[in-house]
Amino acid sequence: MIKALQIFERSVFWAALGAAMLLMVIMSGVSFYQVITRFVFEQPSTWSEVTSRSLNIWMVYLGLVAAFRTGSLMAVQMLVQKARGLPRLILLALITGITLGVLVVMFWYGWEMAYRVRFQTLAGVDNPLTGSGISIAWVYAAIPVGAALSAVAVVAKAVEEFVRIRAGIYLDDGDAPAEAQVREI
Repeated sequence: MIKALQIFERSVFWAALGAAMLLMVIMSGVSFYQVITRFVFEQPSTWSEVTSRSLNIWMVYLGLVAAFRTGSLMAVQMLVQKARGLPRLILLALITGITLGVLVVMFWYGWEMAYRVRFQTLAGVDNPLTGSGISIAWVYAAIPVGAALSAVAVVAKAVEEFVRIRAGIYLDDGDAPAEAQVREI
């Protein structure tokens, strides 16, 4: 069961991280295009700013998956590193529970917002295939998608830590840089 979770989580991790990096490249290109049209040609693009902002939102919420998985976000590390055995398990369970609670709230309200704005369209951006507007719900959908994928990362990291603690192996996240943790994954 743990092996299946690890395989699924690794797939989610690499897909989310790859998509976030791709979105960053596209966002940079769109932003560069906006600067060129505005300051060189003096004919500002109507779609590039909204598109760049939307891509940035998706990039952040997909990148959140990698941040949770590698432990790059702020945490109560001093307490966790000092604790051993059962107190460390309790702290880990508490932190994981609170984090999952926040992600559930993000998912719920993100879903609600995406549903509420489904009939609104992005200003200045038209669907190139149909010519109609693009719903702003696609931008808001980044919140529940990012929260759901982040929950997978949080659960996988917690399970991995529980297994290590139960085995008596105490790897402190502060000992290894995030890059080493990504290679480990």
